Amino acid sequence: MEAIMAATQFPFQPNFYNLEPKYLISLAGNELRTTSAKVADAFGKLHKNIIQRIESLDCSAEFASANFSAHVQQVEVGNGAKRDSKHYEMTKDGFMFLVMGFTGKKAAMIKEAYINAFNWMAGQLLNKPEQKTTVDTRTPLRDAVNMLVAKKKLMYPDAYAIVHQRFAVGHIDELTQDQIPQAVEYVHQLVLEGEWMPAQKELPLVQKGYVLTEQEAAALSGVFSWAKRSASLLKDMEAPLRLLKSSLAPDAFDGGNEIWPHLRNTEKVREYAQQSSLALQRRVLG
Repeated sequence: MEAIMAATQFPFQPNFYNLEPKYLISLAGNELRTTSAKVADAFGKLHKNIIQRIESLDCSAEFASANFSAHVQQVEVGNGAKRDSKHYEMTKDGFMFLVMGFTGKKAAMIKEAYINAFNWMAGQLLNKPEQKTTVDTRTPLRDAVNMLVAKKKLMYPDAYAIVHQRFAVGHIDELTQDQIPQAVEYVHQLVLEGEWMPAQKELPLVQKGYVLTEQEAAALSGVFSWAKRSASLLKDMEAPLRLLKSSLAPDAFDGGNEIWPHLRNTEKVREYAQQSSLALQRRVLG
């Protein structure tokens, strides 16, 4: 028997007992529970004896009320006849109080399996991912972002970056169902109030533009080069930061992606700055 138990994956599973966590433990409201019938099955005892033991436990009324609840359901007994069948649901604390008097090596192994099952199920609930959204449920948010882009004359990556930063996500598909209406409301506020950017006086346009010196153009070329290198580095850092659950991960995503639209829009300026930088280097280096 011990060889069979040792060969099982979780944590002990004799061939005549079902000790799978999902069989032993269920979720009632927000609390993990098991039943008197499952306890009787696991320990190889009569169900009526387990019920008698529960009802004769030497514990306070407050403890019994908090950790044991009686239920009655109808079961078929043959020929279409039915009868009432009583069972108890119990919490982990109730289970441990109930079985503390069960002794012997086999009982100890089953108690350990039961406790592991409670802990495993609790871990599953803690690690359960929040419900994500679908393309359809994100439609109101996309519509709101469209309004923001049109109203504030933004580029789409910049508009979405505002949402990403507000909710600390790398993409809107990482938002939960509960966050979608919050994000829509937030974007609508930006459209109507514009609080995300301070009001500025319009500057007069410079008709002839600004003429860069050769040194300024060379320095600008260096800025563009470092911007590209920094963006690539931040993109590479995003995934490790997310694995570490770092709050810097959203900033790495934004920094690694937001610069590219600006670089594309300054292609001619970058080419001029690079040519000026190369010309200056040739003269300085001979």
